[in-house]
Amino acid sequence: MVTKLVPVYPIILIPTFADTKNLSPCIKPHGSGSVTVGASEERFGQVLKYYFGDWVHSQQEMLPNGHDRPYTADFVIIEPNTELYLDIEVDESHCFSTGEPTHFIGDDDYRNKCFVDAGWVIIRFAEEQVVSQPERCCRFIANVVAKLSGNESLSYHFADVPQLTPVKQWSRREAASLKKKKYRQGYLSTTP
Repeated sequence: MVTKLVPVYPIILIPTFADTKNLSPCIKPHGSGSVTVGASEERFGQVLKYYFGDWVHSQQEMLPNGHDRPYTADFVIIEPNTELYLDIEVDESHCFSTGEPTHFIGDDDYRNKCFVDAGWVIIRFAEEQVVSQPERCCRFIANVVAKLSGNESLSYHFADVPQLTPVKQWSRREAASLKKKKYRQGYLSTTP
């Protein structure tokens, strides 16, 4: 019997930097993405800006080599000393406007590959994590930055912040079930 491991948020994908094809990805001007920004992303963006300042850029488009259409990152954090690019994503189980399941296991694999091939680190959080634990998410990001770039300048902000509570990634079927149970509405209604 083969046991498959279920991915758990936060999900982190790190390129093999020696093999990256493009260490200076093609990004368009700040805020050029056309994807709708949700309320949870807007609030989380404010927290990111508080801790990471001008390292944070929202709605950045990245055009992978050989593609005609760009992908839009929810947030990009660029560590200034090493120019380490981090694509920070906020994953929800379904789209409010269409009700369609999204960000289920396997749904973002090709997109993730494009970012990793361009030399970007990807950190994917479940939406409920950024809503209920935004500082813990920032702690996680700061630890990744410190580990990969050696820049520990932000670590002191998070000395007293507990570790992030993991959340299991959902399957397509589980995403449909979460929609029926109005799971998103439950945690979104508890935020200020």
